Amino acid sequence: MPTNVFFNHAVQSEQHLYEDLVVESLRMYGQETFYLPRQIVETDTIFDEDVQSKFGDAYSVEMYIENAEGFEGEGDLMSKFGVEIRDQATFVLSVRSWERFVATDQNLATSLRPNEGDLIYLPLSGSLFEIKFVEHEQPFYQVGKLFVFKLQAELFEYAGEDFDTETDADFVETEQAYRVDLRMGGTGAYTLGENVTLNGTVVGEVVGYSEDITPNQLEVIHVTTTFRVGDTLVGASSGTSRTISSITDLTTMSQDANAQNLDFEGKADNYLDFSETNPFGEVT
Repeated sequence: MPTNVFFNHAVQSEQHLYEDLVVESLRMYGQETFYLPRQIVETDTIFDEDVQSKFGDAYSVEMYIENAEGFEGEGDLMSKFGVEIRDQATFVLSVRSWERFVATDQNLATSLRPNEGDLIYLPLSGSLFEIKFVEHEQPFYQVGKLFVFKLQAELFEYAGEDFDTETDADFVETEQAYRVDLRMGGTGAYTLGENVTLNGTVVGEVVGYSEDITPNQLEVIHVTTTFRVGDTLVGASSGTSRTISSITDLTTMSQDANAQNLDFEGKADNYLDFSETNPFGEVT
């Protein structure tokens, strides 16, 4: 039996009014955030997962944190690997803001809604969250239309992704990326953020270069090769060409005073013979 013909639950003027109120409320009570779409650089076709990804864009949009009392999740836990922070949050984003500011990005898997795997940077706490699930039907068709997305997100764990958003969100790369410190011979200055090449192949990105405090020290991340003394590194944009005179330090998180990667490397030398081409295989 058809519904009552004298009532219309999807009046367009009412929908526009309701949406205006939703957007205004989010701008009044929400937080300024940055939406970072994930760009897949390389995909593992066997496991169907991204091997390498980067974040090159950041869009400023207002979002409301659903739990105003604080982050959700398990909080801070002490495990055998140290302190783990497992904060979670649910962000509310209006459909209108999504369509106006983010949906036109070319790297989105779908422009119809926010994508799982994309990141949200919250300047209020200086935190990066990874979207795990997008709920698009809650509240359920008020006045006959959907007005918001609810983004269920967890604190992001850095795994070697490349960040070039030119926002404060790039801190995760400079603080946590695997880094090689090199002492360079010759003259010339590299440019921060440029790629360096070896024999015409990109082998890393410059995140630090000093001529004064530590003379001729070059800090490189996203390393794709094993550096050796005598290798010549050329700056992709600066054109600077200099030769490695010594490898001064090899750090995983050089800003972390508690990092023990050098200790592990020293201990491993007592058990594994890395001069072999396959130290984990059987002797043939």
